Amino acid sequence: MPVHPADTAPSHRPTAVARLSATKGWQNTGFTVEEGETYTVSYLSGTWTVDHRTFPRVGADGYAASVDSRIHQGCKLNDRSPYGSLYLAEGTGDAALPVAQGEILHASRAGSVHLRINDVDRCLADNAGSVRVKLSRGIPATALTDPFRDDSGAREVPYRVVQGYHNKEGRCVIGRGPDHCANQLFSVDLEPTERAVSANVHSPAPGTVRWRDEETGCLGMEQADGMNLTVCHMSSFAVARGASVQRNEVLGVRRTPWLHLSVDDRTADRPFRPVPLTATPSGWDHTLDGASLTPGHKDGTGGSEAVQWAGHSYRVRYEEWEGLEGP
Repeated sequence: MPVHPADTAPSHRPTAVARLSATKGWQNTGFTVEEGETYTVSYLSGTWTVDHRTFPRVGADGYAASVDSRIHQGCKLNDRSPYGSLYLAEGTGDAALPVAQGEILHASRAGSVHLRINDVDRCLADNAGSVRVKLSRGIPATALTDPFRDDSGAREVPYRVVQGYHNKEGRCVIGRGPDHCANQLFSVDLEPTERAVSANVHSPAPGTVRWRDEETGCLGMEQADGMNLTVCHMSSFAVARGASVQRNEVLGVRRTPWLHLSVDDRTADRPFRPVPLTATPSGWDHTLDGASLTPGHKDGTGGSEAVQWAGHSYRVRYEEWEGLEGP
């Protein structure tokens, strides 16, 4: 594949920032990975377009479906992704993969990471603009991982989203009215899908415990970007206020079939305040096992069923969430 240098220097550092042009094909970010290494790619800033005469500029997620459908469809790298979306290839390979914001990636081969716009080389002449992306080794502190384990505590257990609290417009609605979660980046309830699962709750991210509420079984942890991660529905806690918690460390014992996770801007001494729905101040979107936590769920889908847990029967309402399928 023809490769152009991106606006960055070769890097073996933990992070690298590259500027990618919409008028070039594959661009070498200079960020090298080893086979099997975990890393992430995050959109930071900038906009680009696949036709500066007709269509507006967009970020690295590409065009909305309503706009994408109006663009001639003969120039995509992959018809399953919108024009303007970010694509990735590793090493000398030419296997192009779409990259979701903050997605946790596992390198399939060693070499430099190459990125480009979803638009084939012969159609780049009418493009314009550029975007900046950040490449980071490992799992970012703001990414959330599976909080459920099997009885041994060693194996992650698959889960399903049993409820989301934001509608398609990103507004938080509980019942018929808004709640304080209007200030949250996202808010979901998760339930493990296997019977052989430990009641222990494993921390989905590192952080510092800032508050606990025995009545609700909730605790709040300040994350690396200053945001508050709330974990709810525990009958007892295994960590104290002020404790530094590592990813996967046991937080407490679950008292319901499901677990509640949310991220907001309630840090140690600050009240709720509105925050963006798309990115935290660090430039990362919060993700769950690499799936972007997009605002909104598909209203009216799913149903309800009785779930048995700890000698009690719970009626659970299930909804389909966009972009979340579990591990």
